[in-house]
Amino acid sequence: MPAQPTKDKAIGVIVYFEFPRSTKYLIVKHKKGHWSFAKGHKEKDESSIQTARRELFEEAGIKEVEFLAKKILAREKYFFNDRNKSKVRKVVSYFIAKSGTSKIRIDNKEIINYKWCTLNAADRILTYKQSRKIIKKVDVLIRNKKSKNLKKVIK
Repeated sequence: MPAQPTKDKAIGVIVYFEFPRSTKYLIVKHKKGHWSFAKGHKEKDESSIQTARRELFEEAGIKEVEFLAKKILAREKYFFNDRNKSKVRKVVSYFIAKSGTSKIRIDNKEIINYKWCTLNAADRILTYKQSRKIIKKVDVLIRNKKSKNLKKVIK
């Protein structure tokens, strides 16, 4: 009977910035070679949102963010084989946040590159299908939020 997969949980944040002509998402290239979002593991006594803030700052140097909500808005689940060839079931829970800056300072320990991407560019660059699905859902949430805010302004 095959061994049960190890479980791994991480917290991340999908960050966007309003450039003059378009909304763009921060995509980071992890040292292992895949393009994804800023994410990592909780530290002792840290809340999920604190983890998201810390990981974003550590990996991209962004401190100034406005969270769309104080709760998880997207989740990605996948399997991979760790360095010992053991199966791992990973769940990454994401917050969504608007960045107050487009300036990035990658950490070079975990992250080797970054890009601000439109939805279409992110869809081409993101390594995993699950990440591409999530960015599309997040884009809908952001557009809905923008249209609600616009309606508030119009009234």
